[in-house]
Amino acid sequence: MGKFFSMLLEKITAVIAWFSDLAVAVFKAAWDFAKDVICWPLDQFLSIIVGLLQGMQFDAITANLGAWSSMPAEIINILGLLGVGPACGIIATAIAIRLVLQLIPFTRLGS
Repeated sequence: MGKFFSMLLEKITAVIAWFSDLAVAVFKAAWDFAKDVICWPLDQFLSIIVGLLQGMQFDAITANLGAWSSMPAEIINILGLLGVGPACGIIATAIAIRLVLQLIPFTRLGS
């Protein structure tokens, strides 16, 4: 009779261990699902942005960059000392940020 109860206790322990392993697996799956629910829309949004940027033509911008080489070296030096390059970069970045903010709802307060 003692052997029967020890075997029954082992089976009950095995079932409880199986349910605890199942609970841990379900929690891990739910955690992965929660992370994916948060990350998936961001990944899709960024892949759309990458597709849009790859589809844009920057030929007009790169064609105008050749105009700097036709200027005399003195003028390019003075423009560099005045900081025209970083200033143009800051202005272009500000315009790009403003255009991106226009796409977000409820941020059109000042424009």
